[in-house]
Amino acid sequence: MMYLILMGILSLCIAVFAVQNAVMVEVSFLFWHFSMSLALIIIGSLLIGLVLSGLLALKVKAGHYMKERKLKGKIRELEEENAENRKKIGNVPHFRTRPKTSSEARTDTDTSEPIIKPFNPEK
Repeated sequence: MMYLILMGILSLCIAVFAVQNAVMVEVSFLFWHFSMSLALIIIGSLLIGLVLSGLLALKVKAGHYMKERKLKGKIRELEEENAENRKKIGNVPHFRTRPKTSSEARTDTDTSEPIIKPFNPEK
């Protein structure tokens, strides 16, 4: 929303500038020479710039889309390969990928016979 407001203000400023400079000017480009209103030249330049930047953005976006599509296909392919491998191997136990917390470590060990025994001089 902020982008639209900012672009509206910028467009309004360009329009006001173009209307205030509505004098006829001589334009030369390569072999062409013609007279035109400065306002039309300013607005035309703005439109050409918008079109060119839009085409560049479209090219970049299309490149990202194609790369994303290729990577999604690779993911699908690897998931299918993974499913086939799991069928071949059978039920494989999953291994922990994170270290155990202290509470998990205590519950996994046998608590009836501790590794470090307390000192008892009466025995």
